[in-house]
Amino acid sequence: MYLTRKLKLGKTDQLDRLARRAGNLWSTVAKWHWRFVDRQGYWLSKGQAQKMHCKGVDGLHSQSAQAVADSFYDSLQSWRKKRDSGDYEGLRPPYKQKRYFKVQWKSAAIKLRDDGVLRLSNGRGNDPVLIDWPSDTKPKRVEIGWDGSQYELRCQYEVEEDQEPKGTKTAGIDIGEIHLAAVYTGDDSWTFNGRELRSLRRQQNRTAARLDSKIDRKEYGSRRWKRLVQAKDRQLGKIRSQIKDLLHKHSTRLVKTLHERRVGTVVVGDLTGIRNGLDYGSKANQRLHQWAYGEFVRMIEYKARLHGMTVKRVGEAYTSQECPSCGNRHKPHGREYICSCGFEGHRDLVGASNIRKKYLGQDSVRVAGEMASPTGVRYRPHMRCNPASSRKAACQWQGCRPVG
Repeated sequence: MYLTRKLKLGKTDQLDRLARRAGNLWSTVAKWHWRFVDRQGYWLSKGQAQKMHCKGVDGLHSQSAQAVADSFYDSLQSWRKKRDSGDYEGLRPPYKQKRYFKVQWKSAAIKLRDDGVLRLSNGRGNDPVLIDWPSDTKPKRVEIGWDGSQYELRCQYEVEEDQEPKGTKTAGIDIGEIHLAAVYTGDDSWTFNGRELRSLRRQQNRTAARLDSKIDRKEYGSRRWKRLVQAKDRQLGKIRSQIKDLLHKHSTRLVKTLHERRVGTVVVGDLTGIRNGLDYGSKANQRLHQWAYGEFVRMIEYKARLHGMTVKRVGEAYTSQECPSCGNRHKPHGREYICSCGFEGHRDLVGASNIRKKYLGQDSVRVAGEMASPTGVRYRPHMRCNPASSRKAACQWQGCRPVG
């Protein structure tokens, strides 16, 4: 498994030059690709574009130059797939020229020196990028890009999934909007409150609406217009960071709790395509489209695998409507599920129980009687994303900077 570590680098002349060279190369690749399409009706392949434009690029390592062409053709391939499937309304292929672009280094251009400095080669005769590196693990791939206010280093490194699970229990997880996650293991059940996340989403929408209203009253391109646009990007970027931090904290807490409860298999409901063809009104649709279930599930999956747990996905169809005791289906009203057979339980826990049952098979033991009330887990600001990391290590990562 590969994980990504991000470090803030500030802004330097060397990084500006590298980003400008990568942007010029992107523009060249895009320009000549579409010229061949318009004039000759011929689509250049990635290999042909690399032979034409990526050899001997001044100031860039050969693999960094090839990575720019890779990025262009990856974007082009993604657009062509959506076009072939018919789901590309409003999407356009990559055609615009770029002034700056991210710079990537592959393993051959990366060297970790004995003094703890990461050396990123820029080709023969060019000064390399030197960065303080507070780890003895050499990254497999490095990328430097602009995050909106400064340059950011993104390093991918391989980690071993060598931790063994404590037990063999199977847990079902129902992902929701009011309750971020409802977990049922057969013996225990608990829910993670998602109201803090909803509050941040409402703040994000109010901030965007308020600033958009002010921006619309200013002349396009004026000094006041530019200041308001910058203020909007800054404030919304801060809220997006808070949302991501909250998802990391909840997913870490969830996986840690599963590991402590001796869970070996985690079954998550698959919500792919849930937004398609639904219309619950403007406000409900907005909440649904801003629901970060995909990002939250991805965090649960890779963190669970790091703890040695197996992660599976099953369909969520009718899991919140089917009675775990008698199997009858009906839509519940409110947060409580009450069946005519006498079964009562939390609506989200019913979904988690049925997700778990789907994975174990229809012949698994049904839940009888009344389901115990779940234990609630609420947001705590002091929760850390990585409980095992020390304050000293966190300070070390924050202090990374270019050297030389």
